[in-house]
Amino acid sequence: MWPRCPYHRLMIDTALFQADAWRPFVAALRDGMPPEAEQAEFRGTMSPGGFGGSITYDGDHRRAGRAAEPGERPTDRLRSLGALTGGQTVAVRVVTTRAGTAVVSIVAATPQVSFGMGSDLLEDVHLVAGAHPEPYRREPVRHDVAASAGADAGTVTALVRQLLPDARPADPVELAAAEADLGTALPDDVRALFLAAAEGTLILQPADGERFYGLRIVPLADADARAYLEPRARYLSWRYGATEVVAPDPYGRVQQLAASPAWFVVGDDGGGNLYVVDLAPGPQGTIGQVLFVDHELSAGARWLAPSLTELLTDRPATLAKPGPDDALLVRVGARTGRTLADVQPATEVLYVRVAAAPCDLSGLSGHRLRTLVTEAAAVADLSAVTALPALEYLELDVAGWQQLLRDGQVPTTLLAAGLRGRAGWTDTVGVVNALLAAWRQEPIAVIDVAVQL
Repeated sequence: MWPRCPYHRLMIDTALFQADAWRPFVAALRDGMPPEAEQAEFRGTMSPGGFGGSITYDGDHRRAGRAAEPGERPTDRLRSLGALTGGQTVAVRVVTTRAGTAVVSIVAATPQVSFGMGSDLLEDVHLVAGAHPEPYRREPVRHDVAASAGADAGTVTALVRQLLPDARPADPVELAAAEADLGTALPDDVRALFLAAAEGTLILQPADGERFYGLRIVPLADADARAYLEPRARYLSWRYGATEVVAPDPYGRVQQLAASPAWFVVGDDGGGNLYVVDLAPGPQGTIGQVLFVDHELSAGARWLAPSLTELLTDRPATLAKPGPDDALLVRVGARTGRTLADVQPATEVLYVRVAAAPCDLSGLSGHRLRTLVTEAAAVADLSAVTALPALEYLELDVAGWQQLLRDGQVPTTLLAAGLRGRAGWTDTVGVVNALLAAWRQEPIAVIDVAVQL
């Protein structure tokens, strides 16, 4: 029996653990079964703000059954249940038979795991509390560089006053507080921006979609915009953070960081992307250079201009998104055209997919790979993962994890573990709790609710 968690500890409405609450959903799930199916399984998540997941029938891992009319989807019944979750995310697995006998398994949000959707419902196991993936642990190095010769506070002041003649300047006390939080003074042209306008949108003319067109000044007190630069806000879950790589700047202007405490937000483009000044540039950069933080990318920033002044006056061309870095991230498999021979000393992340023959990882012994994503069938001998001294994230299918746990070969260097693919619920939960136990973490609690229609 899986560990039970008292209702009062979950901060969830106890009605969520009553059969009556689940009967409408179970009925809709059963009624949507195709004629040849005898059992339906739903796996997904729900919260007051959303819900979703996947449905399979009799072990067929494809979504099947008749096309539901709008409003008839079983998942629509989760909307009212989400209101009972106490403001947190809850993972749910529901299995029902054609006869209407069902079991609802509920896992409340916990720091030890993160939830996925559908097949990989339990996504990541956090083995070391509070740890970030390696790219997000990097700290900027201070280089002996100066501000750009083109930076000029007077130019910025004049331009802002021309474009925003009625703007209210920022409170100097607020500006001083922001600098105190940074632990360093902002460049003079950045100070000039805020001392001319606390907020407002700078629209540069003539409009040109190919060049920098302006920005919305992010107020000094806008905590949400600045919080987006925090590591956890950028990578969202270990799976995504651990598989991110940051390509080096070929010109040496920007340090190879996923995020940096030395990036200070000055504006945004109205579409979720940020303009930041860099107070810890690379050895060929300049103090106060402007970087672009793309909200569609989880790591890094792109160089735009040597200073805020030159961003506003020279209006650099819009930069294209960077392509994949073939040295830092390698994908091996039948369709990739790459093999383990493509793994270089600089490679950080390796994907190994199923190919004609399993890969032999023993040749990578001692390599400083930090992330490996694979599955049991793709590797000749999984025990080779123990010879990767820097491995901090390993993503495997449940069968692979069962093998490593059984043989006592789970790498002790791991900070987090990922699960991929769909497996039996009991096996999946068993692997999660075995990994947590190996790191002396509390197990996840599964509450089962029996429902009879």
